[in-house]
Amino acid sequence: MADEVSGIVALDVAKFNEITKSEDVIVIHLSADWCSPCKAFKAVFRATAESHDDDVVFASLDTDSQPELGAAFNVKSIPTIAVMRGGALIFTHEGSLSENALNDVIRQAREIDIDAVRKSVAARAAK
Repeated sequence: MADEVSGIVALDVAKFNEITKSEDVIVIHLSADWCSPCKAFKAVFRATAESHDDDVVFASLDTDSQPELGAAFNVKSIPTIAVMRGGALIFTHEGSLSENALNDVIRQAREIDIDAVRKSVAARAAK
């Protein structure tokens, strides 16, 4: 279910598999309902989501209700912010970020040459 105000997508395994097929930047807020810092960061995350075009997908992941996805991101503490592009995880950060810092991460993610990233990953896997 999406957050009605900001269009933030609530992730489960099926939705994760669907959205990671795109070339778009995907920004994921990994959190839990009981986490006070997560609740505080939610306002920053929502404001950032509302300020971006459709080329950035904003998603939330409840690590309690979706433990397999939390494990896939190797979450050690929450909140954690993860950024993906073209199906590749390109950034993670444990803890909150300011809106300016999150916008800068998104700017950098947009600028990444995703084909170069894929070639680098393939080269490392071949070794």
